[in-house]
Amino acid sequence: MPLSVYDRAEFLKNFGWGDASGTPVGEDWSQRKYFRIQQGQRSAILVHSVPDNDPRAVMGHKLCDFIDIGNFLRGLEMSVPEIYASDLSHGLMLIEDFGDQDFSKLIACGGERQADLYKLATNALIHLYRRATYAPIDLPNYFDSHIHTGRRRVVDWYMPAVLKRQNPDGVLEDYLNVWKGIESRLPPVIKRFQHGDFHPGNIIYLPDRIKFRQVGLIDFQGGMMGPAPYDLVNLLEDARRFVPEDIKRDCLAHFIDNLSKSEKESFLAWYPILAAQFHFRVIGQAIKLALKNDITRLMDLLPVLSVHIQNDLKHPVLQPMKVWFDGQGITFSQEEQIDLKKVAAFMRPDAF
Repeated sequence: MPLSVYDRAEFLKNFGWGDASGTPVGEDWSQRKYFRIQQGQRSAILVHSVPDNDPRAVMGHKLCDFIDIGNFLRGLEMSVPEIYASDLSHGLMLIEDFGDQDFSKLIACGGERQADLYKLATNALIHLYRRATYAPIDLPNYFDSHIHTGRRRVVDWYMPAVLKRQNPDGVLEDYLNVWKGIESRLPPVIKRFQHGDFHPGNIIYLPDRIKFRQVGLIDFQGGMMGPAPYDLVNLLEDARRFVPEDIKRDCLAHFIDNLSKSEKESFLAWYPILAAQFHFRVIGQAIKLALKNDITRLMDLLPVLSVHIQNDLKHPVLQPMKVWFDGQGITFSQEEQIDLKKVAAFMRPDAF
């Protein structure tokens, strides 16, 4: 069932925006849609999602979570949109308009400003690391979440698409056992609040604010408690682009500069693990969304993700994973051609 235009119109009328004009401002990887609503000199963003009690409202995409986590982050002095009105039974919210200067657009301009923007985003994460050691709200545990479970999607979706055959019984278990072996040799993980999708498209530049508050956060409803490096991984190991190596190096060094010795050891040990698992999840998710939801735009990311994964697997700690994929005949070639019409038949019914 599509999101109702009538529901949007009634919601706006009920909250005093009935004569406002609306312009679509994009959608994310879920069924959520966004509109910039303008009435005279004021503007707001209308968020339209499936209702929280709808079966389609999957974990990490509920508007009540956006409200609760937003209040939590606001208490930590982070810049998050103010909520003007909500009707969760119809999946609707009217929130503060942070404007259209998202970091993705600004970074695309390149030059010295690109480094400044990544440094600014890193400063926001440093502030969160210092302040968000715990959360007074009920948040998912990363290691029990769909995000962590999603590291299997490279096997569930990408591998059969490339090999053009269904995965045999036991192959997923073998893959997960390789991860268990790798992770068993790591130091204890440090947990913090994590945005969960901290990339330039979800960060808005707010030049009228100061310091880390110039980083406006959106799309944080999937937040959870988990490994401290995860959001920095999302930022610097972006599935959508290649971040210049000098920027990655400088931002990582800046983040760990004030950590204790044990914190630094944990952070640096878990960083490459989370990067690889992130890329494994997204490369499989691209194929899953194309086959299950007819969302094909993520397929354009496969060449970028292939390079990311090739680089991930060069890390010494990930050599057992490289050996395993080599044994399966998976090289993560940028030239891999996937015919979506043909590969659907190769997916197992228990694919995640």
